[in-house]
Amino acid sequence: MPRTPRKKENKEPVIIEEVKEPEPEPEVETEQAPAPQQDANEDIELEIPKKRPRQRTEKQLEQLKLAREKALLNKETRRKQKEDEEQAIKKELESKIQAEKKAIELKIVKKALSIKKKEIKKQEILDEISDDETPIEQVKIPVKKESNLKVKTNKTLYFD
Repeated sequence: MPRTPRKKENKEPVIIEEVKEPEPEPEVETEQAPAPQQDANEDIELEIPKKRPRQRTEKQLEQLKLAREKALLNKETRRKQKEDEEQAIKKELESKIQAEKKAIELKIVKKALSIKKKEIKKQEILDEISDDETPIEQVKIPVKKESNLKVKTNKTLYFD
């Protein structure tokens, strides 16, 4: 947005009266330490006339009062609206957090159930083996059978 130049106001020049500097007092030698000298500029205070505030009419005062009341009302409505939005956001976040917690709990329960089932199956297998009193030496391990096809070097196949 381009800036618009301000209108120059015609200001009346402020007249400052010249202040005469006081003559320095003659120094008298005493046993006390000499006082530090002050600058003449520090003691001089310039009086600048203050502008009087413009007198407002009753109608202007009423309008100003109404505008202030409306501004306060708008401020309150914006504050309430902001609080409502913040509360809605907090509720939404809390509901999301609760949903995530429930989902995690369900996953944990399912995993715990699957682990428990596996343990039960392993225990059942161990119980079956312990019930069987056959010696370990007699248990045969199944061996893979060789295929009936034999391949010779001359690439002819013989079936048994």
